[in-house]
Parts: sequence; C-alpha cells; structure tokens
Amino acid sequence: MKTFTDTEGRIWNIKGTLGVFERIKTSTGVDMLDLPTTQSCLKQISDVFMLGRVLYTVCEEQCEQRGISPEQFADGFNADVLHAASEALIEEVIFFCRKDLRPALQMAFDKAKVAERKAAEAMQARIDSIGKEMDSALASYLTYTEPATSSPESSASTQENGRSADSFGPAKASRKKRGITPAR
Repeated sequence: MKTFTDTEGRIWNIKGTLGVFERIKTSTGVDMLDLPTTQSCLKQISDVFMLGRVLYTVCEEQCEQRGISPEQFADGFNADVLHAASEALIEEVIFFCRKDLRPALQMAFDKAKVAERKAAEAMQARIDSIGKEMDSALASYLTYTEPATSSPESSASTQENGRSADSFGPAKASRKKRGITPAR
C-alpha cells in the first residue's frame, strides 16, 4: 500500500486491489491493468482532471469515512500532490501485476522518472541561461546609457564665448551679435 499527503495534511492510502481497479474502470473508463494499452492509460491519467477522478475513486471509501465531499477531496490537491499521488498509484499498479512482469514495469517506471528529472534539469538550465543573458543585456544597456544620463556640470570658469579661463590660444569672437540690431 502506498500513501500520499494532500495540501490539507491528510494522508491518503492507495491500495491496489482488483476491486479498486474494477471501480476505476467502471467509474472512469480507465483500465489500469490492461498492459497492452499501458500507454493509453498513462495518457488518460496525464489529464489532471481524469487523474483526480481516478484518485477519488481509489480514495472514495476513505472520503466517506472522513465525511469529505469530492470537491473537498479535489481542493486538497496542487501539482505536487497530484504528482506524488500519480506515482503512488502507478507503483500500486506495478505491484499488483504478476511477479514476473514487475521488474520490467518497475524499470520502465524508473526510467520514465529519470527522463522526467532530466527534462526538468534541462529546463532549469535553460532558464538559468536566459537569466544570465538578460542580466548581461541589462548591464550592457546600463553601461551604454550611463554617460548620456550623467554628464558633468558646466565649469564656472567657462566664459560666455565657450572658452574657459585656462584655455590656450586666442579667443574667437562670438558669432552672436550683441546689442540692438539697427532697424532697416
């Protein structure tokens, strides 16, 4: 028997028996024990709503004993709980199968978990890489725009004609005419 804990801290037992698997097939149409169509079964329970119905069917007697409605049962699930519950369910299916099939089924399940973990690691590595690219682009942008936003103040010694008192060479006359322009 496998267990999982929902978001409310309630522990649920998953016990793979012929009666449970028959109730699942009757109420949801999912045949957990039809090994030739295992891929079909896994595809069906990858739909989170179908998985929720399957899990409720498995835990229905426990819900009745605790006075928990199907809606209250469903409200105790998030993605992590669904994942843990689906693993517990699949492990019970494997354990229910004939002894000579169990090692192959367990190996396939373990390999699927490794592949899932590697996919998550690859996704995390890509996210980290994108984050570094964004940090680099932001730093480059800030470096590029910094001089334009922080120009030094004009020197007090700069004269009206644009030359400072310390400048070398003759001062050039300002192009701007001063005084009153004669009327024509």
